[in-house]
Amino acid sequence: MLRVFFLLVFSSFIFCQVSFAQSNWQEQLDKNISQRDKLDAAKKETISTLLKNLQSVKEEKNTDKEFAALMQMVKAYEYFVYDSAFKYVQTANRLAYGLKDEAKIAESKSKLSLIMLLKGLYTSSIDTIKTVNYQFLSKQKRKEFYSTAYRAYYDLSAYSRDKYYSDKYKEQGHYFSRKLIDEFPEPCFEKVLGMALQEMVSGDLSKAEKHYLNLLNQFDLNDHEKAIVTSGLGSIYSARGETKKAKDYLMQASIADIKSATKETTACRSLAELFYRDGDIDKAYQYILLAKADADFYGSEQRKFEISYTLPLIESARFQKENKQKRLVGLIGLLVLAFSLIILRQLQKLRQARKEIESSNQNLTHVNEMLREASQIKEEYIGYYFNFSSQYIDKLEDFKKSISRQLITKSYDNIEQELKKYNSKNERKRLFEDFDRIFLKLFPDFVQAFNQLFDKKDGIHLKDDLSLNTDLRIFALIRIGVADSEKIASILNLSVNTIYTYKTKIRNRSIYPNDEFDLKVMAIKSV
Repeated sequence: MLRVFFLLVFSSFIFCQVSFAQSNWQEQLDKNISQRDKLDAAKKETISTLLKNLQSVKEEKNTDKEFAALMQMVKAYEYFVYDSAFKYVQTANRLAYGLKDEAKIAESKSKLSLIMLLKGLYTSSIDTIKTVNYQFLSKQKRKEFYSTAYRAYYDLSAYSRDKYYSDKYKEQGHYFSRKLIDEFPEPCFEKVLGMALQEMVSGDLSKAEKHYLNLLNQFDLNDHEKAIVTSGLGSIYSARGETKKAKDYLMQASIADIKSATKETTACRSLAELFYRDGDIDKAYQYILLAKADADFYGSEQRKFEISYTLPLIESARFQKENKQKRLVGLIGLLVLAFSLIILRQLQKLRQARKEIESSNQNLTHVNEMLREASQIKEEYIGYYFNFSSQYIDKLEDFKKSISRQLITKSYDNIEQELKKYNSKNERKRLFEDFDRIFLKLFPDFVQAFNQLFDKKDGIHLKDDLSLNTDLRIFALIRIGVADSEKIASILNLSVNTIYTYKTKIRNRSIYPNDEFDLKVMAIKSV
């Protein structure tokens, strides 16, 4: 019995210690949130001092000092405000080209690729990375460039919906991570972080965890570096379902982000999602609003998009919680103050209120479904846009090189032959095929559901299940939100009158009135 008693006491002690540790981080985070404006003001004061220094060195007409001052401004803004960081890095880049200084050109372009990566402009970031002559960079700057490069490729790999390109980008990320490891045998933050990310994207969370813990325990990290490491650990523990550990590290990451005035961050959003899953709606709402404020302040469209998926879910849960509380308070008041007849009457009203709330919840569910569908459509077509744009740019670059060679050799007949190779009809056909493929992936039952709006004899029967005809393509565009006839005409390379004719002809064949027909089309479900 005595052994059991001590075991219970020990278990209770351990539980209290864990609870205290988490509540302690919670208190520290709330305290730092209350001081957030003060810390941001200190950051702005530092930037103001750097700006005065920049203006001073400009008057000295010392271009080396001016470039260094510009890069200090970029460093101050890079995780704080995108527009300002982009402005100053562009100015530094123009100055570097004016000086024809290869080291400065490489440094400014390396930093430009990071700024565009933080904005979520993955393709632009990687295009810039490809142009950096990093052999001109100093040892430290080369570390920073490799770090930017592997992050850019790993991020694009995670974002890409196509496995071929995802694996291709992942391998490029591994390439730059390995370069850092090979060129810098001594331990450094960028090197170990690259090793951690390499294991993360390869799916070995245990090895990634060891690298992150090594960074946390063996390196003297600044607040921003600590935020990166603890956020990575939070992601690992969240993926494993170790919620308490995940919250602990994500709270540490959020604290470090606030202390370093970092606005381009993911920790607070991830923390909000964990509290939402655990049913702590108030904390989830507090942290998602904080994450949204940071994303708006920085100007990160990627972070705004990620938050836009989580925020409606949390707001919906918060709305339901508030309504439950209101109903409870109202019910208690009725029990205390009313007689049986009044109670009966109020109960009838309460039932009516419940029906209205259920109706509201159904509407919210419908809105959430629409948001999910819109998000899925955007992801598919944005992914397609990146891949298509990249391929088209490569094609134009090859075309440009070929024409240049012909001009140099004055092979004008060959230029004419080269121009004849471009076939706009085939390019548009390819565009339509890609649109059909992605659309039918999102709406695999579209053709079948569309044909149910007509008599059997008037249905549309396709020879190829993977392609749409013009009739279907018009209403496919309408289904994903492109309702304007002029835009549809532009996309399909038809006249507006032709689009009106197609739409009128199809609607007139339907078994439903025109207005109801449009609603039926919009009601066709995605996967």
